[in-house]
Amino acid sequence: MKKTSCIAWLLCAAIAPAYAAHPLVTDDTGVQGEGRHQLEMNTDWSRQSGQPSHVGAVTYTYGVTDKLDLFANVPQFFASPTGSGMGDASLGAKWRFHDDQGFSLALKPEFFSTSGDPERGHGNGRASAALSLLGSYETGPWTWHANLGININRYAREEDIASRRSRIWRTSAATWYAVNEQWKLVGDIGVAQNSEHANRTWPSYALLGVIWSPNESVDLDVGYKAGLNKAEVTRQIGVGITLHF
Repeated sequence: MKKTSCIAWLLCAAIAPAYAAHPLVTDDTGVQGEGRHQLEMNTDWSRQSGQPSHVGAVTYTYGVTDKLDLFANVPQFFASPTGSGMGDASLGAKWRFHDDQGFSLALKPEFFSTSGDPERGHGNGRASAALSLLGSYETGPWTWHANLGININRYAREEDIASRRSRIWRTSAATWYAVNEQWKLVGDIGVAQNSEHANRTWPSYALLGVIWSPNESVDLDVGYKAGLNKAEVTRQIGVGITLHF
């Protein structure tokens, strides 16, 4: 794989909303509650066109009110076709502005720093932003989620400015099935605009996973993600742990 293709792949992966309840890509409208904390740590191994990659992230969330969360996310490339290093760290919020009879809506703005190296495809090199509209509906053991979002990317490298889109739309949907109080089966599917102007194939994926909650303070998860076309990673396996306190 050429270096430019590696960078395109990594930047495309970086725009994905990776701060949902792992292993999902689609986020839910759930908030922590006033004064509550959450710490998420996850790692994913993926492969595309024969090239392996290993990434991880740590996300801290604080419940400012019963309807508003603030969060900070720090991504890390442990191994990639262009080397290891930190990605673009971000700060964001989730505001749950509607909640009625199991149906809820939330807005999620996010602002990205320039901590990642754009020469390695680990970041854009200039501050960027994203905005997502989240919807969730719960009925019995089933919970459904849908996201519609846009990333506003600003690039430092001239070649990225010339070849890459500054606005990228994305949408996805997911479902949870609660087997019991401890076990959830999850599924997720989504598509996004390709970040490359010259590539009309939009990256799309499907994902299956399991979340185990041995108690109210800990969630453990594992998931398998498969690309539905060549613009997405071929396959990805991820594990994570979430602490609530």
